[in-house]
Amino acid sequence: MITIRDIAKRAGVSASTASRALNNNSRISEATIKKVKKIADEMGYLPDYNAKNLTNGEANAVGVVFPVGSETASNPFFINILSGINSELVKRQYSLSVAIANTDEALLENVRSMVVQGKIKRFILLYSKFNDAISEFLRENKLRFVVIGQPTSSNDFYVDNNNVEAGITATDFLLKKLHVKFPIFVESSNDWTYEQQRYQGFKKISNESLVDFDNVQVSSDNVEEIEKFIFEHPQIDGIVATDDFRGLRFLNYFKKIYPKKSLSIVGFNKSFPASLVQDNFHSIDVFPDQMGIKTVILLFSDRENQEINIKKHLIVSHKISDEIGF
Repeated sequence: MITIRDIAKRAGVSASTASRALNNNSRISEATIKKVKKIADEMGYLPDYNAKNLTNGEANAVGVVFPVGSETASNPFFINILSGINSELVKRQYSLSVAIANTDEALLENVRSMVVQGKIKRFILLYSKFNDAISEFLRENKLRFVVIGQPTSSNDFYVDNNNVEAGITATDFLLKKLHVKFPIFVESSNDWTYEQQRYQGFKKISNESLVDFDNVQVSSDNVEEIEKFIFEHPQIDGIVATDDFRGLRFLNYFKKIYPKKSLSIVGFNKSFPASLVQDNFHSIDVFPDQMGIKTVILLFSDRENQEINIKKHLIVSHKISDEIGF
């Protein structure tokens, strides 16, 4: 295993200087810091966070908090985010601890236990919403956390896509490539910020294209309302759905009422293999694994990259293929 002394020897400095340089000590020149960090990267050095955290009373674990709900844990989007998170935590000798519950109260109790009993001081929230008890608890206790999505406080750290642009991309593809004339925006009943932003993009392009459009909420609790909406809107020929599962669910309801009609769909998250969906089902990749990776980079930027730390956010791109299917 590479040590501080190995790095110091190659850099021609003392071990204490090398240690300070790796920790961005203000008493060390910028040139020395860059030199030492470059050598550390070349040698494959991994910081011993265990020793640091024992001193600080901090566990070598990051709490990852899922949004409340029974559907979230099995969603491939979250699984891919966790994969990206874990790949970066392993590099830092940290483990991943998950908080998941079906009620806000139970979730808050889970997080409190992580902090008080587990000594976890760094958290990732896989969601962002107003009046969130978890976020408020973490702020009150001055614990470091990153949210995935648009933050509800200007001081929060966050990683996100440009969801307005993603909505524009999806709708532009639906109208211009798939030649849809009567588009519908399909969303959840959760009022998530990213859904609102994607709807902004959908509405913008629909208005510019001078097409009639509507939106509908799809969940397991409003099946009768969905079927009534579909029955009253037989002209629907395409949808933008806030995720692939919601798009597929709407398609199933639609086919139940109009089995001979086709429906073009643009969803998000690339949740299904192309072989499992119809040719006119498309999906925008929002790169959840990269979201996970960038979230951890931002979470530890107070130790590793002051430029990113000051910025407080990182944005992940999105992409849709022109090919049929995925």
